[in-house]
Amino acid sequence: MNREEQKVRDFYDHYGWVVKAGVSGEDTLFRDFSPAYYPYHARVNARTMECFADLTGSLLIAGGGDLPETHVTIAEKFSETTCLDISKVAIEIARNKLGNRGEFIVGSILEIPKPGDYFDAVYCAHVIYHIDRDRQDDAVRELIRVTKPRGRIVVIYSNQNSVANRITMIKRRLPVLRNLKRQKTHGRPESGNRPPLYFFAHPLRWWSRFEDECDVTIKPWDVMGNTQEAALLINDTIASVGYKICSWFENKHPDRAARWWSYPLIVLTKKTMQQSAH
Repeated sequence: MNREEQKVRDFYDHYGWVVKAGVSGEDTLFRDFSPAYYPYHARVNARTMECFADLTGSLLIAGGGDLPETHVTIAEKFSETTCLDISKVAIEIARNKLGNRGEFIVGSILEIPKPGDYFDAVYCAHVIYHIDRDRQDDAVRELIRVTKPRGRIVVIYSNQNSVANRITMIKRRLPVLRNLKRQKTHGRPESGNRPPLYFFAHPLRWWSRFEDECDVTIKPWDVMGNTQEAALLINDTIASVGYKICSWFENKHPDRAARWWSYPLIVLTKKTMQQSAH
């Protein structure tokens, strides 16, 4: 296990998946949104599940964390589900949710203990950008290795050049607007120092390197994270209007939304040997 993997495991084992007062560290940092967000996010989740609509057989959930409801719903489509996570706490949560319907492995995405061409589908949400920047290529190649030809890998990644991120950065430079933001609705008492969490996201064009092995499609997933929402959609009225506009735009202009939103959906369909040869 390398240094960055150790950081990620320590963060989630000792903070991210630890629940205090009914709220996990992950909820506090990344899942605190306005009420207006959740109807929008239901459509976001529907887009995710559409990626698996025509697939059956074996599924790998790579870095499933606390196995949110969407993960469980996707897993129910498959006859065989393997959950792989570097966090022991996450694997115990997954085991409690799936029971005897899954196989559970504490391990690294960089070294998946399965033979090549094993899974029909892979779901990897909010994981790759927590891997060392120089090993992210290796991680994606490993996901491709264990996927069957014509199988599908669905990755949720981060776009640091998103419109929401750029506006947020500009707003932080303006003293008159810097402190104008929505208050958190469900925090959690902090105890001691929070462990560091590694993050690095390549530009979206980085994903074209996998076209030698896969057909690569980038779709819009989620327009912004909760920190950006707090900075830009400062009250419930603005948030409600904002998400309606975003929903309209991503339906009308999905290609632009895929490039502009904060979280893109990367879909890799593994080529056959004949396709790769051409």
